[in-house]
Amino acid sequence: MALSKRSLLAMQQSEFLEIIKQKSDGKLHKRESSTLEFKANFNQGSISEYAKTFSAFANHSGGVVVFGVSDAPRVAQGMSNPNFSNIQIEKVTNFLNVHYSPEIEWEVFDFEVDNKKFGVIKISKSLNKPVVCKNNNDKVQEGDIFYRYSGRSEKIKYPELRVILNETREMEQRKWIDHIQSIAKIGPQNIAILDTLNGELEHKGAQKLLIDKQLLKDIKFLQEGRFVEKDGAPALKLLGSIQAIETVEVVKNEDKLKIYTLSATELLSKVQASLPALNRNKIYK
Repeated sequence: MALSKRSLLAMQQSEFLEIIKQKSDGKLHKRESSTLEFKANFNQGSISEYAKTFSAFANHSGGVVVFGVSDAPRVAQGMSNPNFSNIQIEKVTNFLNVHYSPEIEWEVFDFEVDNKKFGVIKISKSLNKPVVCKNNNDKVQEGDIFYRYSGRSEKIKYPELRVILNETREMEQRKWIDHIQSIAKIGPQNIAILDTLNGELEHKGAQKLLIDKQLLKDIKFLQEGRFVEKDGAPALKLLGSIQAIETVEVVKNEDKLKIYTLSATELLSKVQASLPALNRNKIYK
């Protein structure tokens, strides 16, 4: 599920004021661009069109949609209805998840300037490009990939798609190099593999260590920052009161005489001393 929220923390008032900065004639300095789009009001019925824009921003470098700015002339007049305040985040998120993959990360912000109300939806750059349409609707078809060009969202062209695919391949190569370097540093004999699907921790040359199902529920793939990992790689983190350890300790087979120091006769004598009423045959059983 994509994570969305109302907050004034991730986008400061000063950042928003810079977006709606006006010229002497009252028109905005900024124009729509590859990272910015303006709308007069939010309309829940236009979610399909918004989703197309969101995916285009995500496939580029992220972007911002500002509600409360008229089209012609481009003036920060504020929203004329309460639709944005009543935005149904769950429905928008569900629509995005049903029609696009991987998930689109977005946040919602409210601002008020000179008694005028504005709404902002901020879309993060996808770290798992490309974001692809996976279901048809009235605006898009399965397999469509949108990209944000200067002031407009369109189906991606070959040069931009080529760049995305090359970046994805390079990222995978970097991940493999990082993994191999880590293995070389730690030593292959000290590496254990955690299978989060089956709940098994496997170490070469040792028995499998099973993780309790209740514990496994507390081990999830979480993402950093706004729940997005900076380098695009999901990271295992522990929730609740579970304590993380630096290395996996594997119990090795040891000399049984070091573990069990008593002989059978000595052990029998100690048991009989503790339980004198117990028959010798029952003790052996």
